Amino acid sequence: MRALLAAFITLVCGSALPATGQEPLVNRVYDPKTNTKVVVTALHGTLPATGYMPVRVTLFNGTKLDRTWTFRFVSSDLLWSNKGSLARSNFSARCETGQSVSFDFLVPLVTAFQEGYPPSTSLEVTVTAPALPSLSGSMETVYDPFWPAVLLSDTLFKRNGSALDSEAVSHLSASTHGGHAGSIQFAGQFDPKQMSDDWRAYTGYDACLLTGNDWRELGPGARSALLQWNRMGGSLVIYTTNPSDDCASLGIEGNAPGTRETIRTWGAVRILQIGSDHALPGPSTVKLLADTLYTSTKRRRLDSLRGDFQPSWPLHLAFGTKPAHIFLFILVLIAFGILVGPINLFVFAKSGRRHRLFVTTPLISVGASLVLIVLIIFQDGFGGRGRRLLLLEVRPDNTENAAYLCQEQIARTGVLLGTSFKTSEPGYLSPVLIDESRWARATVTNDGGNGRYTVGVEEDGLDLAGDWFQSRSAHGHLLETVRPTRGRIELISAGPDPVVTSTFQFPLDTLYFIDPVGVPWIATDVRQGRNTKMTSVPGSQFHAWIDAEKKLFSDQNKRRLELTAHRKGHFVTTSSEVPAIETLGSIKWRKTDAVLTGPVLNASPAENEE
Repeated sequence: MRALLAAFITLVCGSALPATGQEPLVNRVYDPKTNTKVVVTALHGTLPATGYMPVRVTLFNGTKLDRTWTFRFVSSDLLWSNKGSLARSNFSARCETGQSVSFDFLVPLVTAFQEGYPPSTSLEVTVTAPALPSLSGSMETVYDPFWPAVLLSDTLFKRNGSALDSEAVSHLSASTHGGHAGSIQFAGQFDPKQMSDDWRAYTGYDACLLTGNDWRELGPGARSALLQWNRMGGSLVIYTTNPSDDCASLGIEGNAPGTRETIRTWGAVRILQIGSDHALPGPSTVKLLADTLYTSTKRRRLDSLRGDFQPSWPLHLAFGTKPAHIFLFILVLIAFGILVGPINLFVFAKSGRRHRLFVTTPLISVGASLVLIVLIIFQDGFGGRGRRLLLLEVRPDNTENAAYLCQEQIARTGVLLGTSFKTSEPGYLSPVLIDESRWARATVTNDGGNGRYTVGVEEDGLDLAGDWFQSRSAHGHLLETVRPTRGRIELISAGPDPVVTSTFQFPLDTLYFIDPVGVPWIATDVRQGRNTKMTSVPGSQFHAWIDAEKKLFSDQNKRRLELTAHRKGHFVTTSSEVPAIETLGSIKWRKTDAVLTGPVLNASPAENEE
């Protein structure tokens, strides 16, 4: 009875505690005498269907020995039939005796492609340490491919969470696509004081909603990370009770006073009024998340990965297809059947010499296998071939000095002697669903190929293994990163004959500059440190050129380029020598093209004198 009473009190008191955005995965005291414990907490309340989950680990080592804990994470979208994909990652943390330490891990999540009902993702963790019992924990999120992945601050969640859940279910139930409305959650909860300082922690989410006070409570690192995520396409909605709040007063640089709605690179910012009770109107809030925020780019993250790269991905079409030459293998199999059958039986091991079958049959089989291997190598070769396309927004203004890079790539492999590799810089990497073919490994019909991925998150890149690349396969990938750079286009002199200079370390092929009154100017072969005079061109010429460049990209990046290409005071340029994010070293990239955009800065007085 005492145990039941204690459980009841715990339940009642626990339900009365204020909810927080953190999701506990493991919370265990090994030994109450020493208070040795481990706490593993997911900092966001729901799992996105791709990207990362920031996880905070707290350790106290009350034992007499220094110890190293190992954390093994498995992210999956597996169904009961074991269909689906999973991603594995390992982390370790050391804690000396008598000490308490805290670590933040950025745990990679699998991209959820399976179409089961209801579609869901899970994250499991196993914690081990020498001479201590193994611990485990997990969390699961049901998602809908037609609903964005949303983060909602504690303040807004406590007041509006249940009502918004019901409104989202009603919206999806009434929509034409149906979906899995009965079990989805409007948003995942988060605590502004516990937000990650790394923009990659938010890559799987489409939108983040918080109050003005929440925004001010964010640490400088978390605020900077959210603004970087916003530039990469995330939608940021800030609800404020102060009518005078605008982008400038909230520290969102680059906007005129009074600006409450703006597009920053590929993402939207909206500052909306809210009452002191923090109540959100259900229908309009759901409509904002479902439709309005995406009028510029048209695609949510998961929706893009599922649909933008098939059936007519321009990069895949430009790369071309490869015939399988199956008839050669059929001829070899027919020849093998004749040799191992009648010829083997009536010539090599004829009557009275049947014992030779024990020798001739293996020899014929080995010979046929060698012929098949030679045919495969002759047809496919070693390594692979591929093509890449980059879209960059370069922001040298407001002390950012960063390039926001999105890279789409298609590769077709031959015989691979190894599939482990490390990316040349940290960032986000996901497979994409490509058109059905003999070579394709991740498609709509096979739920993303049931891939098994291993991801190591390091400071200078991702350490990867598994099914990112497979022998004799076609793979499409999307990569994103925020790259520090000092590259920029500077305006040396304005007027009727503007002169520009480049600080990029690579040459630029064709450079367009849209001046402050909207007139396009052109220059070619722009090189680092060399002043280049520009020539005015008709607007129709620039529009035709930018339309041709847009046609090279997938739907999402096509809309991103369209969003940024016509801004006054900005440039648009192309280059075939922009460094790409490197992946598997045995892939030879036939072509790497890039389109760059960004503001043109006025040169310093010293440069003008030169």
